[in-house]
Amino acid sequence: MKKLFLAAALMLFAIPAHAASIRLCTGAADQPYAAAGDMIKAEARGNGLDIEVVKDTGGTWGNVQLSLQTKCDAIIAQPDGLAYLKRTEPANAAKFLPIADLHREYLHALCGKDSGVDDIGDLENDPKNYSIALGERGSGAWLIWQNFIAEDPDYADVRPTAESGEDALSAVANGQTTCMLVPAALGNAVLRTADELYGDSLVLVGVNDSDFNDAPDSQGKPLYSYAEIPSGTYPKHLQGWFSGKDTVTWLAKVYVNTDTLADANVRKALIRSVMKSRQTIVANFGS
Repeated sequence: MKKLFLAAALMLFAIPAHAASIRLCTGAADQPYAAAGDMIKAEARGNGLDIEVVKDTGGTWGNVQLSLQTKCDAIIAQPDGLAYLKRTEPANAAKFLPIADLHREYLHALCGKDSGVDDIGDLENDPKNYSIALGERGSGAWLIWQNFIAEDPDYADVRPTAESGEDALSAVANGQTTCMLVPAALGNAVLRTADELYGDSLVLVGVNDSDFNDAPDSQGKPLYSYAEIPSGTYPKHLQGWFSGKDTVTWLAKVYVNTDTLADANVRKALIRSVMKSRQTIVANFGS
């Protein structure tokens, strides 16, 4: 009888405790946010946390909306999205808590070589005669542009277009659209395509308007810093080896929705998983 009792007890203790489970919304399956989500998930298993990585969400703004619909407990996002949310829906913005920084991203601004634009700041000099490709409403570029307009209303008169990716590259290269914005880590696929196929008609320009220094993030801290896209990053056509471009930069972040992820122990496990995977994420996508 004692042996049976002992065997049953050992079997009971051998059954693993049920892991907590959360959903992490990321981005397109072939882009850095989704890959970062997979790296965080791999670390989370050792911290007693089961993460479902949700991909193809529409990026930062899609992640925000899914989280507000309680379909995500945590998101990877550009801080621009939360800054815009704070201006437009402050009560909802207050639900999001940043828990960790990830890799560095840069605003790549591409303009037509014949446009006469050498810096995005040139657009505010005669805004009604310029246009800019931002992708669909809610895209990363669209969110950045809304934050630029909030700091300098002159940019509101630049005509936005919904082109993105290779459609935008073609439109700018052919002079239909003046410029386009691509917020991304260095070496992004769209920029590589621009460098390889459209470089004869496009130029990588700076983003140096000093008004952008004042843009706040959702915590009231500076939204952007300035950094250089190093010379030779896009060496075939967009840049030479001695032509770095100054632009705004930021760190992608992990946010939790405190309404849906209120358990302090689960949040701690997520933070630990993110921090353990951060070095690998940064090594892959840039610091």
